[in-house]
Amino acid sequence: MDQLYVLRAFVTAARLRSFSKAAASLGVTTGSISKAIAKLEAAIQTRVLHRTTRSVTLTEEAQSYYLSCCRLLEELDEANRRITQEREVDSGKLRLVVHPMLVSETFSKFLSNYRAIAPNVNVMVSVQEGAVNLYAGHFDMAILPPHQVEQSAVIRRTLSKSARVLVAAPGYLGKYGKPARAADLSAHFLLLPPQSRQRGTHFIELLENSEPVKVIPMSSMDGNEVLLRAAALTGTGIAELPEAMVREDVAMGRLVPVLPGCSTSDGNVEICLFYSHRELLPARFRTFVDFCTEFFRRDSATARAESIAAAPETRRRKAAELVAA
Repeated sequence: MDQLYVLRAFVTAARLRSFSKAAASLGVTTGSISKAIAKLEAAIQTRVLHRTTRSVTLTEEAQSYYLSCCRLLEELDEANRRITQEREVDSGKLRLVVHPMLVSETFSKFLSNYRAIAPNVNVMVSVQEGAVNLYAGHFDMAILPPHQVEQSAVIRRTLSKSARVLVAAPGYLGKYGKPARAADLSAHFLLLPPQSRQRGTHFIELLENSEPVKVIPMSSMDGNEVLLRAAALTGTGIAELPEAMVREDVAMGRLVPVLPGCSTSDGNVEICLFYSHRELLPARFRTFVDFCTEFFRRDSATARAESIAAAPETRRRKAAELVAA
């Protein structure tokens, strides 16, 4: 039995969670898929799939192996496309779901630039905080934190990792003062994402000079990142937000970093691109994957320098004066 077919049978069965669906997708019999999986497991001496009467799922041991096989088949299919000089047209519909923290001027630029290279693609963007399953049929692509994606048998590409930072409007800090250390936050109105609080408690924990500090705010408001950013911009309080989300606001003087030496204890916010196995993607999806990966790579490398250079000196000076007042 051809080794390439064995790998393709495994990847397809894992992706579709069904031997019969995999057989239909590859145009073979269910028995052929079953034999291919058995041959693979015998060759690598590892069980790769759990089989029940209702579904097929990846074993824990096979998770990374599955992704490696996907990449291998993806590269082979790409080589085949290049050598045959297959002509494809970028057109049709692309249903994209993104996290609220991405709603920004940078993301608007991202969509505008993508439209410039794929003008015939109709992009439908949804914003969602809840769990997403790409195989439920509602979305084609997702740009989300890993914990939001239910389906494990998908391709995942990390686009950015952003630290959580504390920021506030210059007007708020001018009125209530700028905290000098983490303990000072207790006297301020804090704008917090729900995950910041320790479960079952009323305090948050920060790392100050690598030492944990518990802070019980005088008053606070919980909400998603979009709500918290809007509240911070209007001078409501000090917000905990992903650095990438407020980078433009800080550069333009709309928000000011608070306690830059402190960090939240829950680490970085990771944003990834998720999509189904690339072997089956139409041209418009492949173009989007390549464009998205390159855009975020460049943005991560240059956004800080560009945003600082773009911020008018007068706005930065005005923000400093308001804080010092």
